[in-house]
Amino acid sequence: MLAPLKDRSVIEREPSPPQTHEPSQTTVTELQADNRWLRTALRQARQSQRRSATEAARRIVALTNDINRLTNENAALRLRVEEFVSGQAIVSLGQQLMTLSEANDQLVAAAQRVWYLDKTLCAAHHECERLARERDAAVARFCPEK
Repeated sequence: MLAPLKDRSVIEREPSPPQTHEPSQTTVTELQADNRWLRTALRQARQSQRRSATEAARRIVALTNDINRLTNENAALRLRVEEFVSGQAIVSLGQQLMTLSEANDQLVAAAQRVWYLDKTLCAAHHECERLARERDAAVARFCPEK
């Protein structure tokens, strides 16, 4: 593959007329300078292509990972849709509703028992206070203080 040239004038300049004798020192020097410049341009182009290839490979890996993630997510969502279509999700929700309704009934019954026990406890506490007052009054009546 040929490297792109930044300076197209190197290619587009007029060819020098064919020489019948040995090239002059200036022409050789120009050709050597052009050769060095072309080598540098080729090296830079190869480095640029290498960087581009590396970046493209990174993008490919990132996109491949994204495709894999989306494929897995798509498969999971497809399973959920199939559950909804088959009615299995509705059956499962019905079973959960029945379980939770039963637990709610048990909780309501327990709350009623707690309310009844609280009322009984309050009544017993008031009765204890009344009995303590009667006891204190009886003690005061039968044991006058000296």
